[in-house]
Amino acid sequence: MGPNTTSAAIENLSIAVLTVLALPLSIAILQRLYFHPLARIPGPCLAAVTDFYAFYFNYVQEGGYSKRLKKLHAKYNSLVIRIGPNHVHIDSPAFFEEVFRVGSKYTKDPAFYKHFGGLDSMTDPQDYRTYRNHISSLYSARSTDSLAPSVLRELQIISTKLHGKIATNEPVNIQRVFRTLSSDIVLQILFSEDVNLSECVEYHPFLEALDTVMAKTWLSKSIAFYCEGWANNDQQAPRKGNQSGRDSHMKRYLEIDPSDEKKARAVPHPLEDIFNFIAGGSDTTAYSTTCAVHYLLTSPSALSKLQAELDDAAPYIRHNFDHRKIQSLPYLGAVVKEALRLSNPVPGCLPRIVPENGTRVGSVFIPPGTAVSVSLMSIQQNENIFRDPQKFIPERWLGKEGEATQRWNVAFSRGPRQCIGINIAYLELHTCLAYLFSHYEFSLSGRNSTELKWVDRFVSHNTEDVMVNVVRDRWT
Repeated sequence: MGPNTTSAAIENLSIAVLTVLALPLSIAILQRLYFHPLARIPGPCLAAVTDFYAFYFNYVQEGGYSKRLKKLHAKYNSLVIRIGPNHVHIDSPAFFEEVFRVGSKYTKDPAFYKHFGGLDSMTDPQDYRTYRNHISSLYSARSTDSLAPSVLRELQIISTKLHGKIATNEPVNIQRVFRTLSSDIVLQILFSEDVNLSECVEYHPFLEALDTVMAKTWLSKSIAFYCEGWANNDQQAPRKGNQSGRDSHMKRYLEIDPSDEKKARAVPHPLEDIFNFIAGGSDTTAYSTTCAVHYLLTSPSALSKLQAELDDAAPYIRHNFDHRKIQSLPYLGAVVKEALRLSNPVPGCLPRIVPENGTRVGSVFIPPGTAVSVSLMSIQQNENIFRDPQKFIPERWLGKEGEATQRWNVAFSRGPRQCIGINIAYLELHTCLAYLFSHYEFSLSGRNSTELKWVDRFVSHNTEDVMVNVVRDRWT
């Protein structure tokens, strides 16, 4: 056999091997494009073929997928678009209410939530109810009331630091301020001993690590280092004779009887659960409070109305701090709701699985087993619900208009899987804004643009720090 014959044989063999390897892939592509139950639903061809479409916008384009959904609905002129091989997004408030109602048969998509760990990853409704009921009293309205003195203490520490910036005119990274407060509060719930991040002169290394993790999840071991230490303190407390430690999330976990099969089966890995509560409980609230500051400092009329209301409420902000009265202030409440709506702390897809018998959106039938999403951002910025949805207008939550829009206050989702920390988030948002804007006059640092830029990392994240100058103390 000559050299040419050998070369031809190798070439033919290579073609045959490639054909064999490519054939299953080609069949899969054809099946997903033309013969799949979702084949008639419009959307990008690449999204129909592979989840790489979502991966590209979430990772290569650094969290731009949720922003793209509105453009896709407009491009294909459809309420229902296909955004994955077995995933559709539906731009319909009515369908949102069907999926996220109490008693809904739509369950969380295991393919999506298995990566989260902890309470958020639980897709079995019974296991979820069992574990949530075990810890829910820690996050109740009554327990939240008991956190108010701790929030006030945090605000007083913050105030002392801010006051020192008046003379120096040194810009303050306001999101780091709120991140510290929110983290201290959530850690107080999670562990029986206080961590007191706010007492650190500089930004605490734990928070530096948390910031890094939210951008680069593969570095999560740096968070585990701290969490394991705090968890071990709770675990060793009874051995050291400390039986009177504060009730906490970790303490509840340690008290679960292994012989209680129902609870033992439902409980997630504690460090995964704790990490999710820290990330969700500190990052989303700090982000939304930071956005509220930015919106107010770029909306002089809204800021003036808020500070007038806060000045009238000075007796229970400045003197006898009363968080319940603060949370009942109407314009402050409108500012909080509008900041949550516009900031979209969790903007992207929260997929659920269509139950047996399927469902229908208009003329489009969606078969059982399909992952369906209605992003919270698509609701909170829906032009049929909110006039000028891109503008900061707290007044939309007041009067008759407010009565109509209240049902769409869904920043914390809705139904049985609504955020367990909603009461704590509202406590922090109201009291932080009330205390600081009552106490100080702020201005945006010159380095900040008038428009907030953000990316979706499951929770929203500002791409540049929000820096403020402390202009004067309004209490002196």
